[in-house]
Amino acid sequence: AGASSAVTVLRRQTDAWQEPRDEDTDPQRDIGPQPDVWIPASVTDVARVTTDQTDRTFAELRPDSQPFVYSPVVLAVPQNIAGAALDERVGLPLSRLITNLKRQDRNAGVLRADPEATDSALLATIGLYGGGAADPRAAEQGVRPTGPPSPTAAELLCTLPDDRAADDRTAALVPEFLLRSGVGCARTTRVQRTAEYPSDVPALTPTFVQVHWEGGDRDVVVREDAVRRFHQWLTGEDGLAEFTAAGFRSAAGAKHPLLDSVHPGVGVLRDPSPLPGAADRTAMDTTLDRYRSANGPGRVLYLLDSSGSMSTRWPGPSGGPGILKQSLGGLGSQDEYGVWAVHGTAGDRRYETLLPFGPHRRTDAEHVIDTEAKVRDAEADPHAALLAALDYMARRGTDDKRPQLIVYITDDEDDNRLTGKNLDQVLRRAGTAKVPVDMVSLVGGACDQGRPDARIADVTHGRCLDAGDDLGTGLHDEVARVGTGED
Repeated sequence: AGASSAVTVLRRQTDAWQEPRDEDTDPQRDIGPQPDVWIPASVTDVARVTTDQTDRTFAELRPDSQPFVYSPVVLAVPQNIAGAALDERVGLPLSRLITNLKRQDRNAGVLRADPEATDSALLATIGLYGGGAADPRAAEQGVRPTGPPSPTAAELLCTLPDDRAADDRTAALVPEFLLRSGVGCARTTRVQRTAEYPSDVPALTPTFVQVHWEGGDRDVVVREDAVRRFHQWLTGEDGLAEFTAAGFRSAAGAKHPLLDSVHPGVGVLRDPSPLPGAADRTAMDTTLDRYRSANGPGRVLYLLDSSGSMSTRWPGPSGGPGILKQSLGGLGSQDEYGVWAVHGTAGDRRYETLLPFGPHRRTDAEHVIDTEAKVRDAEADPHAALLAALDYMARRGTDDKRPQLIVYITDDEDDNRLTGKNLDQVLRRAGTAKVPVDMVSLVGGACDQGRPDARIADVTHGRCLDAGDDLGTGLHDEVARVGTGED
């Protein structure tokens, strides 16, 4: 689960974590089992939860008084365009470091992972927004990837080597420890990077938190003992040695295992002081809100395959309508969205409007889907429906830069109509419409390389999800990047 999702659940949904009451809010499914231990990447996350619990909480957090290790969030710059002098690497705000980078190479870029998914990216975004002084829309344009943002900094670093030219001129906002541990793709990493330390980006501060649940008394003695022993190991000599080997700094002092003489090419500093202190709760929450609305309200058009073959993949939270409804949590009252029911292969229209396009209250939209969405005794024509959707959304996006998305939810039973010339036509139209398309397949293998769903998502810079993914969570996260979120 993304970091912001974990904070939200501990803050507002501990009752649903103990006993889910509906298909849309189920932390046991979307986050995981109730934890006895939570280790947030930032000590600030504890304050975000404990100081803003407006409803009754069923979980008591018992955090340590301080983090056990930390890792600065750095601008990891390709060495060929990095600053050489110490005063070019330490003590400057992120905006200044980026300006210096552009002076070195006017084509240089900066990327950051998804702030919804990882604390390091959210902390980096505090620096990007200049502590609230910068325009989020302009800041986001400066770090926008061609497709969806990487969910983690490690994945971001592993993706960059796919394009050698981009790798040579792209800096990444990542936690410093990744420059030492090398991430999982170390063998394919082509460009060595030098760490620059923004003065306005708080560090990662992993903190041990014991979670005590109301009514969670089963095996409590054994569980308490396991928590105690794990805490003792983690914060003791053996545990800290593991973190040190992975590139973290000790929170108890300035010691650091990363020395250029020992690890040549790593490009980090022995003592990059002064470093900024921890972020306050308000800064993280405010930055996340500003990130979600950086481009204004979004537009999403859902295409729901309603052909006869969908009958076995219709009911329940994992069916087509259920997955669609779960994703509505990423949309707010100012976002515009609509739903087309895709069925029929003859006539001028191969779909009907299920939910008219516009702003909606979530409860009203769900009611329409619950009462009006039906499986039809007909086949579907994804080729015609996608062409119509691309044209429809392209017309709506001519006068502004609001984020847009098309979502097609299907069982791919009728994808024989999405091959050959039909597929080529959709791919060409997608290239001119410039609207991301997320293809969501309820069967496995639909996102394999070369399949129609994968090719459409790739050419539009959208995402392909199939039965091998967590469809509910994955689609919700995709929609949340476009929408402003629930009010």
